Amino acid sequence: MGQGTRLGAVLAIAALLASCSPDRHKVEGGAGSETPSAAPAVITVTASDYAFEAPDSMAAGAVTVQLINHGKELHQAQLIRLEQGKSLADVAQVLKSGGPIPSWIKFVGGPNGIAPGQQAEATEVLPPGNYAYICLIPSPDGVVHAAKGMARPFTVTEASTTAASQLPPADVTLKLLDYDFQASQPLKAGRQTIMVENVGPQAHEVVLLKLAPGKKTEDFAMWAEHGMKGPPPAQPLGGVTILDKGGRGSFTADLTPGDYGFICFYPDQKDGKPHLAHGMMKTFKVS
Repeated sequence: MGQGTRLGAVLAIAALLASCSPDRHKVEGGAGSETPSAAPAVITVTASDYAFEAPDSMAAGAVTVQLINHGKELHQAQLIRLEQGKSLADVAQVLKSGGPIPSWIKFVGGPNGIAPGQQAEATEVLPPGNYAYICLIPSPDGVVHAAKGMARPFTVTEASTTAASQLPPADVTLKLLDYDFQASQPLKAGRQTIMVENVGPQAHEVVLLKLAPGKKTEDFAMWAEHGMKGPPPAQPLGGVTILDKGGRGSFTADLTPGDYGFICFYPDQKDGKPHLAHGMMKTFKVS
């Protein structure tokens, strides 16, 4: 979630990532006798202003990322993967050249933005490779959190035969496309698992909002795009961060009756405007 500077922020974190010296935490995602073969591994990512405390290694397979916001600003945990044997040094070279995002940088989801003191979770299937947690939400000064040091590398290793390899069953499927959100059925009050599928021709995200009385999703868009000044007209409840074309992820939400919204801030590949400017936001009611 953020402004049109988000693509540049992905590249701008190269030097920050290269200088990171993470704690030696390891999570065996689904491996070992303690994790049922059908259940995703679970890791905890704690966000502060501006850093992540999180595992630096985990086994491949389905992984549920539980995000806890201990900061004073909104935070997310966007996961990116580096393919084709590329390293953070390669990302730094792309930054120097000023070129477009290369195909070997992959957006693979993760829990989307939440308010201070809140928690959210999202589940992704991660193959082996080199990854990073980053936060692309901007501060009120317009600088994205990744550029302030909120970036941390991690590695996904080969999985054992007991690792979960698929996303868990969902109550609702939410399809992302240019420029709409299409739910398989209306969301209802209570705890639900929502499968998110990007079926559009370009990357998308979904932020779930609980709207303040009398407010619309458009009000939150205006607030977020103009410095986040004053009380927010909605509370972000997570969702799934940027997914490349064909990407899938899921998240859980515990909903109470009221007005809600979906919104996508990702910049369009044609004109650079956030997708919300193309109408990719929706207000709906939960009863």
